Amino acid sequence: MTGARAPVAIEWARLLMRAGHQVCLADSMVWPLGRFIKGIQGYVRLPSPRFNLQQYKQALIKLLRDNCIECIIPTCEEIFYLATIKEDVEAQLGEQKVEWYLPDYDLLFKLHNKFTSLSLLSGLGQVQIPSTDYRQHPDEIVDDKASILKPVYSRFGRQVIRRPYQGVLTSDQITPAIPWVQQQKIVGQAICNYALFQHGQLIAHQAYLPKYCVNQSAASYFEPYCDKRLDEFIRQFGERTQYHGQVAFDYIEENNTLYVIECNPRATSGLHLLASGLTVNVNGHFYYKPSETRSYRLGNIIFYGFLFKEPFKKLLFDYRCADDVFADSVYPLFVGGQCLTLAELCFRCVRYRRPMTDISTLDIEWDTPLDKEAN
Repeated sequence: MTGARAPVAIEWARLLMRAGHQVCLADSMVWPLGRFIKGIQGYVRLPSPRFNLQQYKQALIKLLRDNCIECIIPTCEEIFYLATIKEDVEAQLGEQKVEWYLPDYDLLFKLHNKFTSLSLLSGLGQVQIPSTDYRQHPDEIVDDKASILKPVYSRFGRQVIRRPYQGVLTSDQITPAIPWVQQQKIVGQAICNYALFQHGQLIAHQAYLPKYCVNQSAASYFEPYCDKRLDEFIRQFGERTQYHGQVAFDYIEENNTLYVIECNPRATSGLHLLASGLTVNVNGHFYYKPSETRSYRLGNIIFYGFLFKEPFKKLLFDYRCADDVFADSVYPLFVGGQCLTLAELCFRCVRYRRPMTDISTLDIEWDTPLDKEAN
């Protein structure tokens, strides 16, 4: 399991251990959350794939060999680096066979691109595509208050410009190497969904409402949501792409019209809502048995971040209605683990003078096309 810093890595580790598998976690942090799960085989710190991909590749090969790893499940943006080095790693492993739970290289990168992804999603079910234009130069930006600007590669809603105008970006900020999209502004209810596919077969799917968003971006509370349009969208997506791995989408519903805004071809928090019914057999085949779906929350964040922004009764009600993604009676986190993870992130915030949402992915995020042959 790579991306051990992510709460979904904890969820993956627990559901795999419940199914009888041995789980090893890896990341480039010193104290990621996943390091502190009771029951794992161990944690291995890898170099940053973003800042030293060659060292990352060699360390990964050693990890796979030393631990006789049979399957890799990425959770965060390290998936893009894994896809880039996959063929070379397999060649160096020789006869050791490893299952990579990630989609085809070309499909992965098309879906991560906020412009090319929309052409792949057009015409799926009753979900609409917002009008979107590709921008590579400052003078291409149109003064249009009915649109937004965002980088082709970004995350957590960072860097979104909600009132574009000529001159809002300099020639250093937007270039052919750093493209942006100018997209129709959609205002309404934000909706997310998450799905698991295995070689084109839909295993599980769950939609949810993202709530209590930190810095107006990353949700800390996930409320189950049902919409047949989303079920049909994800079914047709699987048929069209023969997808393999985890995938998630962000939507906005405006005046009863559902728009897909972007794709995240990786793990997201939707896994928490599915995990109780998901298992993996000894041959690596996924099985899902639907069960009652509850809301989930990331610990006590809703109190820390929203105590003075929301009515206390509403906070308390939502808190009691949701399960804590960090809590587990069989595979708990060791006491103090969350504090060490937070301490490392705070140290990075001070060191790099960046906000927490930036720091949380700084060493693994992927923003620029890589030369696959050079790695």
